[in-house]
Amino acid sequence: MVDKQRFFLPCFVVCAIFSAIVTAQTIRVDTDPHEIIVTENQRNVSLTCRVGRPIQFCTFTLPNRDQQVALDPNQPPRDGLQYFGQGLQAGACGVTIDRITTAHNGQMKCSLFVDGRSAEGIINVIVAVAPSAPEIQTETDTQSFEVDSKLVAHCFTKGGNPGATLAWFLEDEPIYQGVSQQQEFEEEGQNGVTNELALHRFIQASDSGKRLICEAKHIAYPEGISRTFLQITVNFAPQALPETTVHGLTLGRTVDVTLTIRSNPSPRTFWTVDGVEIEQGLESGRFSARVPEPLGNDAYNVTLTIAGLTLEDLTKTFHMRASNRMGAQDYVVMLSSSEAEVDESGGVGIGGIIGIVLAALIVLTAIALIIVARATGRWCFRGKATSASASNARIGETDQTDDRAGAGEQLLSTTVVPTAGDADDSGRFRESELGLPKVYNDTTIPILRPKNLRNPDLLQTVAIQREPQMSINSSTFDGSSVYSGDSSVMGDPNQVGLPVINKNRWIPSQQRDLLERQANLLLSGANLRRKRETEIF
Repeated sequence: MVDKQRFFLPCFVVCAIFSAIVTAQTIRVDTDPHEIIVTENQRNVSLTCRVGRPIQFCTFTLPNRDQQVALDPNQPPRDGLQYFGQGLQAGACGVTIDRITTAHNGQMKCSLFVDGRSAEGIINVIVAVAPSAPEIQTETDTQSFEVDSKLVAHCFTKGGNPGATLAWFLEDEPIYQGVSQQQEFEEEGQNGVTNELALHRFIQASDSGKRLICEAKHIAYPEGISRTFLQITVNFAPQALPETTVHGLTLGRTVDVTLTIRSNPSPRTFWTVDGVEIEQGLESGRFSARVPEPLGNDAYNVTLTIAGLTLEDLTKTFHMRASNRMGAQDYVVMLSSSEAEVDESGGVGIGGIIGIVLAALIVLTAIALIIVARATGRWCFRGKATSASASNARIGETDQTDDRAGAGEQLLSTTVVPTAGDADDSGRFRESELGLPKVYNDTTIPILRPKNLRNPDLLQTVAIQREPQMSINSSTFDGSSVYSGDSSVMGDPNQVGLPVINKNRWIPSQQRDLLERQANLLLSGANLRRKRETEIF
């Protein structure tokens, strides 16, 4: 029994200790924030540690110190530290730092005691120290470059905590091409870190006169950023220009022909007129070459003065050469008077555009008016359908409306009745006298007459049945069977297309009767049209 007690007692102690260690490790402490960057002399900075159960008391340990500061909501501040949070019963243990100093830089540890056990949390506090202003160093130690030469520049900041963020600019334009990755390292005997950003760039003529800027961002800078710049000077030959035409020149007056070119160093210019070379500052006849006028940023005005511009001058081609120690460039200049000035863009001018728009509007308006008039029957479209249907008469159709015929057409049938003198015993015409093929008494000759859909009775005129005459030489022929002299009834025969008979003619009865019916039909249609027009208008 004693041996068993000696064996279980040590086991119980070991298990208790192990259980306490495991329990302590399972208590999780949340910190807010996990890391914070502050500046020296910053006021009222708060840090918080929390657990999910009530705590008995808590302490904070400053970086690089072993002394713990106990915090209690009911106690006054101690060493610039004061309790912060919702209370120990809520599981909160926080601290408010009255003023930040370099002594607060590092890891601050909070210790919370829960049910006789301790749990710890770590908050990383970085007291920012402003680095030095950025510096630019070049490998050639010069600010003057030639076109297409390579520029290698380095930007540095030193002693920053944390390091600064660096960037390159050309005036206000950021530079990305040729920029290497930023480097950070520590130097012996110096607090904080050093940052470096390198730039590799081929110089262009457009870089001349611009500033190469290195910008550093850091929380401890008074304005958050710090800049330094390097003024770039580029030596280049005069830059080329396309063939130029100078407009707006007035004949008979003294005019200035000016070109603006870029060159560094300043150019020396020569004008060539009619094969004669005129150096800058000299004159030749009516032509005077001025000394180039500097405009800044390596730009110059090169001017040729012409006294009394003539029409011949407008046909000439003027040549100018500019040169410096970096090279030479030739330029071609044409002249144009204000009267002869044209639009070189090749496009349509404002006046042309306005004319095209107005013409399009007029055409569209006319089309719209025609469509509306046709749809509503106004103006010249009024009564058109009726007139057309009344005048489209054709021969060879039946009295019924045919599916192939128009909506306004009706067919008439006429039966030819032969006379006794014209037919034989069988009721047929004598072919020897008529010179016509055999025609029977029941032969139907179809005649087309207009069909009036609105007033169908107006055209239903009963055909006049007359005894056919074989010849107008007959004693019984009165002339009214073909036409009437009374124009109020039948009208003038010239109006229906019948010839005026000045001498005796022989007309076959079939043809005469057919002409009569055609005349009646056309006269009826003409009277109907006049009546319709009178009613409509």
